[in-house]
Amino acid sequence: MAHIVGALAASHAPQLLMRPGRWSELPTRTKQRFHPKPGIAAELAEEAKRGKHERCHRAFAALGAALAAWRPDAVIIIGDDQHENILDDNMPPFVIYAGAEADATMHFNYLGEASRDQMTRYPVAAPMAAGLLEGLMEEGFDPAWSTKLRDPTGLGHAFGRVLKFVMPEQLCPIVPVMVNTYYPPAPSARRCLEFGRALERVIGGLAGDARIALLASGGLSHTVIDEPLDAAVLAALETNDMDYLGAIPSSVLIEGTSEIRNWIIVAGAMNRGARIVDYVPCYRTAEGVGCAMGFALWN
Repeated sequence: MAHIVGALAASHAPQLLMRPGRWSELPTRTKQRFHPKPGIAAELAEEAKRGKHERCHRAFAALGAALAAWRPDAVIIIGDDQHENILDDNMPPFVIYAGAEADATMHFNYLGEASRDQMTRYPVAAPMAAGLLEGLMEEGFDPAWSTKLRDPTGLGHAFGRVLKFVMPEQLCPIVPVMVNTYYPPAPSARRCLEFGRALERVIGGLAGDARIALLASGGLSHTVIDEPLDAAVLAALETNDMDYLGAIPSSVLIEGTSEIRNWIIVAGAMNRGARIVDYVPCYRTAEGVGCAMGFALWN
C-alpha cells in the first residue's frame, strides 16, 4: 500500500524573492495593532537582514535535500489560496486539484515583475488525487475538486514559491490541495487537524506502493510578527502536542498567520514530533511588520 516517507513545512513570503535592502518597499497590508518588540532597530540593520535572508535559503536547501533523499513518487502539497483559484462565488474549505498537469507561478510582482514570467509546469498525479478525494469522502470530508484552474497563471503563490525552492528540478508529480485559510468561513484548527489525520488514513489505503511526501506551504505569523505565538506553535510541533494545535482560536489565525493551518494539517497526518530546521523572524518595518519564516521536517 502507499505510505508517507516524510513531510516538510516552509514559509513562502515575498521577502525570500528580493534583496533584503528592499524589504521595506513591500506593502504593510494589515489593519492589526502594531506591537514592535524592544530592540527592533537591530533587526532592521542591513547586515542582520542579509543574515536572515541567507538562513532562510540554507533552510530551504536542507528541506530540498531531505525531499530528494526520500525519493517520493508524488508530493502532496498543501497551500492556501488567496482569491487566486478559490473565489467568492464558491469558497469551500478544501479543494483537491485533479487535472493532468498544473502551472504554478511565484506571483512576485511587487517590484514590477510579471507573474506570467515566473511559471513552471508540473505533472499532477491525477489518479492519486482522485483516490484522495474518494477516500476523504469515506472519512466524512467533502472536499471540492477541480480539473481546471481559474487563475491564468495557474496554482497560487503558496504552491509556486515553495515548489521552486524545494523541488527546482521537478523531482516528481504533485497533488495540490488548496485550503481556504484566508477568507471566512475558514476551517478551524481542529478541523484542519482532523483533515490531516484523515489524509494519512486515506494515503495508507491507496492501492500500490507509492512513496508519498507531504509539503505544507505558508506561515508563520505575519503580516505583524508574533514571536510568542510562533514559539508556541513550533514547540507543539516538536512535542506532537495535538491538543494545543487543535485548540488555536480562529481569531488568532487571521491574515497571513492563517497559513499555520497548512502546518496543522501536515502535523495531523504525521502524528509525531517534527524537527525544526530554523525559525527566522524577518522584520521589514519598525512597527513589527514582516514575516516569521519557519522550516520544519518530519522523517
